[in-house]
Amino acid sequence: MKVLNSKNYPEHINTVNAPNFNRNDVKSSIVHFGVGNFHRCHQAVYCDDLLNKGELDWGIIGVSLRSANVRDALAPQDFLYTQATLGEETQYRVISSLTNILVAPESPSAVVMTLADDQTQVVTITITEKGYCLSDGLIDVNHEAFRHDLQLLSKPQSIYGFLAAGIIKRHHQNGSAFSIMCCDNMQGGGEYLAQGVNRLLNQHSEQAYAWAQQHVSFISSMVDRVSPATSQSLKDSIARDLAFVDQWPVSAEPFSQWVIEDNFAGEKPPFEQVGALFVKDIASFENMKLRFLNAGHSIASALGYLAGKKYIHEALACTNILTFVKQTLTGNILAVSPVPDAISAADYIEQVLARFQNSALPYAVLQVGSDSSQKIQQRLYPSIEAAITNQSDSAYLSFSLAAWLAYIDQAIVHKELNDPLSAQFEKMHKLDLKQRSKAYLELAGAAQHSFYANSHFMQAVLADYISISEQGIEQALDAFNQALTSKEQKTAQT
Repeated sequence: MKVLNSKNYPEHINTVNAPNFNRNDVKSSIVHFGVGNFHRCHQAVYCDDLLNKGELDWGIIGVSLRSANVRDALAPQDFLYTQATLGEETQYRVISSLTNILVAPESPSAVVMTLADDQTQVVTITITEKGYCLSDGLIDVNHEAFRHDLQLLSKPQSIYGFLAAGIIKRHHQNGSAFSIMCCDNMQGGGEYLAQGVNRLLNQHSEQAYAWAQQHVSFISSMVDRVSPATSQSLKDSIARDLAFVDQWPVSAEPFSQWVIEDNFAGEKPPFEQVGALFVKDIASFENMKLRFLNAGHSIASALGYLAGKKYIHEALACTNILTFVKQTLTGNILAVSPVPDAISAADYIEQVLARFQNSALPYAVLQVGSDSSQKIQQRLYPSIEAAITNQSDSAYLSFSLAAWLAYIDQAIVHKELNDPLSAQFEKMHKLDLKQRSKAYLELAGAAQHSFYANSHFMQAVLADYISISEQGIEQALDAFNQALTSKEQKTAQT
């Protein structure tokens, strides 16, 4: 069977949506860090849509900060790959916006040269929360990669180092202005990028720092599309249905959203032509997504894992878990989370839950639960903080945090914990439940928030954690619901 490449895909033009342009005419004005599944079913698709509209300046040069795996899989395919949209029916599409992939550890100078090239107008980034070298919500200057880049930029290791080195070289070449955009699930991601890059510029080149203030913008964006890890069954389906081999296809739900802060220093891609939204104030959209979709995903992941479920849709097929997630979003979180005026919060929550229940999209609970010590700081802590500050109901939030603690325990026991702090969690797992809960939360940055000093809230977290640990998630949820019902009845009587 033939491998997907530029020569072969035209043979399948009747069975798969394929590019309608000459790839030789494409100019790659975007450099993207983090060429994982999400990027390839989100930003790369928006760029492919532009290319198919005749906007041929917006091809992508990808950069992998770690592994050569994606490059090695896609290079023989001319960097083409298949996207499967998983709805009521599966729809296939060949994506051709990716023109090359650089592997940073192999050739850091090639990455820096590409960033410095005037052809590069926009740099986009999806490296997940752990790639930002954060500790307690701040850039950790003692992080190994960041510390290395503070001392030496000839071979950068962090995202900030590569961007700073590219800016310095672009300045030396009297280059044009360009923009750097965070496309991760990070509130104010553009601000983190600016802080880290400016710290390194101040260290290594004051002249480049001054130049960057006038010629470089840092942009936040809100991205949304569920894309599970690629499975062998997906590869098999493509081989069966399309009669070619794709070494690394991606799959995704039909829904896709991209809201972009309108703050471009250089040329601005016309993404509004293909469904993206440019706004002046991104914060309310970021908050909405983090507090409802991302938080809901993480809560469902923890509860589902504890219930022995493999996938998110299987977890939400359990009535008690679905009800709990919905009540957390509509009750505790909505009460302290404003949404943009154009959005109906109730409709948005219903849409989120319906997307999670899409059985055609088998999203593993362990994939959602990866790097959870970093994710909860963005997804859960802000709502908890707001609930405590506003003296709002936080019962569902305390149970959600307790479920995360129990998830860490169980993942350690089953040797399935995928987290940058795994080794530290494993050491703390030897403590008793009370000490362990404090140690886990402190490791995940909770001590920096006022809710951690709220004795009422923390006692509730500990009680729920003990309940889950001793009874299991099913009985603990039943006991939680019974306690809430009893409390509501007493309140009604008074």
